[in-house]
Amino acid sequence: MSRNSAAAQRARLLAALERGPVDTQHASRKLDIIHPPRRVFELRQLGHDIQTGWCWRTTEAGERHRVGIYSLAVARKKRRAA
Repeated sequence: MSRNSAAAQRARLLAALERGPVDTQHASRKLDIIHPPRRVFELRQLGHDIQTGWCWRTTEAGERHRVGIYSLAVARKKRRAA
């Protein structure tokens, strides 16, 4: 698998999401994900429950942007009936 293939990008993103929330700017710059929203869409299509929120980030040029922040939904354990 090529390091820049969609599958490799999905794997990097999923590994990062398992550690905690990831914003679009981080995914693009630090994880080398070409189009983070598309990779999130693909992971959802594969059955991963990924939630989207919004946050503000400042770029290296000093510009503020509203970006998506993604997190894996935690499966809730069913409570036993007492």
